[in-house]
Amino acid sequence: MTTTTRSRAILATASRLFASRGYSQTTTAEIAREAGVAEGTLYHHFGSKDGIFLTLFDETMEGYLAGIEALLARETTGRETLSAFARFHFDYVSLRKEQYLILLRDFPVHLTVEHFANRSPQREKLDRITELFSRILARGKADGTLHLPSPVRETAEMLRGSFYGTTRLKMLDLIQAPFPRLARMMETHWLKALAPQRVTKNPRRRS
Repeated sequence: MTTTTRSRAILATASRLFASRGYSQTTTAEIAREAGVAEGTLYHHFGSKDGIFLTLFDETMEGYLAGIEALLARETTGRETLSAFARFHFDYVSLRKEQYLILLRDFPVHLTVEHFANRSPQREKLDRITELFSRILARGKADGTLHLPSPVRETAEMLRGSFYGTTRLKMLDLIQAPFPRLARMMETHWLKALAPQRVTKNPRRRS
């Protein structure tokens, strides 16, 4: 195996074992054995089981961020971009069910404390998601295709929370609707909630 091949084998094996057994129940010895490498090789590449978990997190988030940035690069209205984002989100998650199950079910508490404080690389990725949401909403507010009754940033945080919560429930099998339907439901909900308000004229009073 090449260095890259070993690294990918470890990550793929760890992802599968974390998803099926749970993070806390999986040992580095099991990962190394099933990946066909020495346990020392695992530590050489990732330092620890936590290092593997953080690598899976970083790779998943980097792809997600790149996808949102690609949507923003298109010359579409804010409404169209928000609509495309809803579809992208659930498509991305559905293709990476294993990784999202691990991230949303098994995130170790000590990593939250150590690696998600202000200015950490992981925290920066999470903050970047909210920033990109904000840009989508700001575009819609500017071009008149979205109506925001609350500040852009606060609306973006609520938007992000709704996608996160729905995705987490889906990954825990607490939502039965398939991913494509969830995407349509979320898209419809947000487009309706943020639709521009129509100005209605008062009818003339009859004398």
